[in-house]
Order: sequence, then structure tokens, then C-alpha cells
Amino acid sequence: MYPMHPTVTEIKIGKKCQISKDSIIGFNEHGGIIHIGNHVIIRHNCILRTCTGQIIIGDHTILEYGCIMHGQGGIHIGSNTTISAYTQIYAQNHGIGKSQLIQKQKNNFNGIIIGADVWIGAGVIILDDVTIEDGVVIGAGSVVTKDIPTYEIWAGNPACKMGVRE
Repeated sequence: MYPMHPTVTEIKIGKKCQISKDSIIGFNEHGGIIHIGNHVIIRHNCILRTCTGQIIIGDHTILEYGCIMHGQGGIHIGSNTTISAYTQIYAQNHGIGKSQLIQKQKNNFNGIIIGADVWIGAGVIILDDVTIEDGVVIGAGSVVTKDIPTYEIWAGNPACKMGVRE
């Protein structure tokens, strides 16, 4: 784990990355850490917000256009992973107790881990407190709410196991 910086977003970008000028990487008002590995491609209109947490992206990973990440609980993405267009990854959630207005409640968060050699289809939503292990494939439009074991193929809303990579 990396140390937290409460008022400054620390952004480290590896060698030979291709990051679209139309993407937004970090917001100083939130603090946190973003580390982008070597040879990473981030297409246009991606938004990576730390929300005081951290976003760590491994080498040779691709974020296709329009991806959104909110990393308050931490988002760790392994190497050689492809995240297709319009995927949303939220490592945080709002409190929902009835004793206080939802807008006034603090976020809760546990974080998201995405392994290496993962393919996430277009329009997938990944919610907090999920681990997606190495080699997983997630079908387009899926909503991931629970852990996915190594080399499994999942799809649907909520996502469920459809098969295994062979």
C-alpha cells in the first residue's frame, strides 16, 4: 500500500504511456494517489478520481474511451488487462441509514482488485468490495457485485458464472 496524501493527488506515469488529452486523471481537491504503469493506454474521455484513495494500474493495461473510476477504497488493476469502453468502477458506496439524509452520510468503502490478463467488456459496472482474479472475462453490460475466481467467464445483471477459459 502507498501512503495517503490528504490534499494533493500524487500522479506517477510510467514509460511509453498513451494518455488522451481529453481524459481527466486525478483531482487535486480530493488528494490520493494514481500510479500508472509502463505502456498503459488511456483513451479519450476517461475519468480517474481518487476521492482520497488510490488507483494503481499495471503495465500494458488498456482503458478504452469513457471509462470512469472512483477510487476512495482503492482500485488495483493488474498488468495486460483490457477495460472496454464506458466501464464504471466504483470503490466506494454511500451510507443508507434512515436516521440521516443520504446526502449527509459518509461513504463506506473496501476497495476493488482486478487481476492480470482480464478482459472487461463494454459498459460493465464493478461495485465496491470485489476481487476479480487473473484471467477473468466479463461480458458487456454486466454488473459485478461479488468476487470472480481465476479464469472464469461471467456475464449478466447481477453477473454470474457462464463458463471457464480453456
